Amino acid sequence: MSDPVHQSAPESAEVALSFDNVSKAYDTDVPGAPRYALQNATFRVPSGRRIAVVGRSGSGKSTLLHLAAGIDVPTSGHVGIRGRDLGGLSEAERTRVRRHDVGLVFQFFHLLPHLSVIDNILLPAWIAGDGGAGDRAADLLSRVGLADRASDPVQQLSGGEMQRVAICRALLPQPGLLLADEPTGNLDDAIGANVMDLLMTLTDEAGTTLVYVTHSRDFARLADEVWEIHSGTVDLSDPAT
Repeated sequence: MSDPVHQSAPESAEVALSFDNVSKAYDTDVPGAPRYALQNATFRVPSGRRIAVVGRSGSGKSTLLHLAAGIDVPTSGHVGIRGRDLGGLSEAERTRVRRHDVGLVFQFFHLLPHLSVIDNILLPAWIAGDGGAGDRAADLLSRVGLADRASDPVQQLSGGEMQRVAICRALLPQPGLLLADEPTGNLDDAIGANVMDLLMTLTDEAGTTLVYVTHSRDFARLADEVWEIHSGTVDLSDPAT
């Protein structure tokens, strides 16, 4: 295995995602005793790297992804996307970063059930004013084996098919960073394995940096490196090796 990503990256390696002493805390009923969902996280993810994040429910995995995407903001510290500090951006600017630079895949798909497959994939592109996304969407659908379902309402699809559509939607803007929160958590093992294979193949071919949360140690081992979160603290020692 190559050098750990939390160590200094080579000068030639672009850093896709960085956390510098990032904490996320919430007030409690006890004054001066906040609850930390994430505490003092510091790491660098070089471009093209694949990172799996594991840990118990409530350990801070989803918080890490939400901060990485700019959906949430840290209580302290700095989150950077390709060297750009998200803390210096307005909410509208963070939305634009997500629209162009960050792809998101969720456990429960977040698709609009009454829209067609192709419209679900293209909707973010239409919002972004990307009129040339149709060919890319068709190509992605073909890659995931759903070209013949493009016009079907997404509610007619199986869970595994819905997740493949969600992956196509996330990859459509050709983001440099893809964040996936339990992408197989709502699927059985066999279908989940198929989805993970597609996710790995498509991101590898595009050179996309992938950070994904999973409960499955088997799926975690597909990554270049595995990190574990314990009560909001990120352990970078790669427990899967």
